[in-house]
Amino acid sequence: MKIKNCKIKNSQKGVSLIIVFLVMTVMIAIVLSIGTILFNEIKIIGAIGNSTSAFYSADTGIEKTSYLDRKKIPSGGSRGFCDICNSCNQAGVSPDTFCSNCVATPIEVNGCDLATCRNCYITYDAIVADKTYTVYALVAPDPFNANYSVFTINSKGFFRQTIRQIEASSTSQVNP
Repeated sequence: MKIKNCKIKNSQKGVSLIIVFLVMTVMIAIVLSIGTILFNEIKIIGAIGNSTSAFYSADTGIEKTSYLDRKKIPSGGSRGFCDICNSCNQAGVSPDTFCSNCVATPIEVNGCDLATCRNCYITYDAIVADKTYTVYALVAPDPFNANYSVFTINSKGFFRQTIRQIEASSTSQVNP
């Protein structure tokens, strides 16, 4: 038996196109995965920067309140805490550093008296550049020792939808 004109066909002509398509698909998947990881890392780094700015803004509230308590003592006063609303709204204070919405609330009768300043609660807001902070501060007698007072400052810093909060507390002897 004789077979005439029998040709064997080579069926591998389109294989290289399929291999190239598969390699390109794998490469695109790798590039997109790396891009997604990098994009998320950039967002995290930005959030860390915002968190740091909010933290330093809160720290500014602590430092400003401590400074006004120690250094801006009114005449006849024992400390500057009960006069903070007047101190930070004085003429000549930079508009970036003055207090807004400052309220001094006595915890008991004559608590915010400038001479004694032993039972007073103060809240205020301030803006420094594009950062904001809110301070909640309290001076009250130490519940364990009547000769001392407790000074507590709670400050919240805000920057680009990020909030950080710091609390500082100290105890000091009351002036005789």
